[in-house]
Amino acid sequence: HGHCRVPQGSGSLGGWVSNRRVEYWKNVRGEKTSLSEDRVRKLNGIGFTWHCTGRNVEAGRSNEAAWEDRYEQLVAYKEEHGDCRVPTLSGPLGAWVSLQRVEYQKRLRGEKSHLTDKRERKLNDLGFTWQCIF
Repeated sequence: HGHCRVPQGSGSLGGWVSNRRVEYWKNVRGEKTSLSEDRVRKLNGIGFTWHCTGRNVEAGRSNEAAWEDRYEQLVAYKEEHGDCRVPTLSGPLGAWVSLQRVEYQKRLRGEKSHLTDKRERKLNDLGFTWQCIF
């Protein structure tokens, strides 16, 4: 199929994928989860899709405004920590940083990506690390 967008109703694999997403978003909301950072990294490595098309995680906001808000949070993180290596499972900012890396990999493969030239340039100017191993 060439992608990781498995419909929830696709048998046991669909159920498994759905459960991974539920656990991931629990972490983003600050809830306890069984999904480890290592597993998130591995799933990101194969281009796993954490969000379903059409569902805006930050409801009521434009994608651009939500992206800019997270970018500003990343700027603040860098000011405090000296780098942009936000741990994947450290809440919404970690999830967003992880998603930027996934979108970057899509661009490299020539696939459709939400990472625009402008966004990539802003992250590069900030010193964003596209490949991060903790």
